[in-house]
Amino acid sequence: MIASSLLSNVVPVLKKDDTCAQALGWMDLFRVSHLPVIEGETYIGLLSDEIMYAHGSINDPIGKLDIPREATYVYEDMHVYDVIEVVSSQLLSVVPVLNRKNVYQGAILLTDILHNIDKLLCVDDPGGIIVLEVNKIDYSLAEVAQIVEYNEAKVLSCYVTCNPDSNKVEITLKVNVARIEPILDTFIRYRYVIKNTFVSGEDFNEELKDRYGQLLRYLEM
Repeated sequence: MIASSLLSNVVPVLKKDDTCAQALGWMDLFRVSHLPVIEGETYIGLLSDEIMYAHGSINDPIGKLDIPREATYVYEDMHVYDVIEVVSSQLLSVVPVLNRKNVYQGAILLTDILHNIDKLLCVDDPGGIIVLEVNKIDYSLAEVAQIVEYNEAKVLSCYVTCNPDSNKVEITLKVNVARIEPILDTFIRYRYVIKNTFVSGEDFNEELKDRYGQLLRYLEM
């Protein structure tokens, strides 16, 4: 999944002669705190409501403001993980997307990303979720997959959480079977620590999707 597949068709763009009042009006209408500024097809930067409030005069054109550009956009061929990294590091509600010729292509809303995370995590697929802990030096994705497949199951999704202050890593697996006890027994034999488990059967899956829907509705308020 790459940035170009997440583009929204509703995000407006600003021009330098738009006033701060106009920009704030658009932000309020679309429930975002950032909007891209372009000149022709050239991306100028990403304007935030914080910058305008700090400026003080809402009747001034946004061209008078110092609009940041660096680290505020992604390229259209970048992976969704790179998009998430920019959103997280810069605390953005909108991510502008450029092509490799630096021509503005559109923007991604935070809710667009969340609507697609379920595909990455296989939220709709029944099965089991296993949270493991192991020493960083001993972590092997190949071994983890081999243990799951040894027990006639498949890894549907996997992500690893690293703590820089620890020599441990946490591995979260979604597998395609609900009966995960044999898999857990094998992990224990291989000296993995089982930190948590969940069985995402039909009831659990409906609850998970309901909570996911509640999160999306909250972000769209």
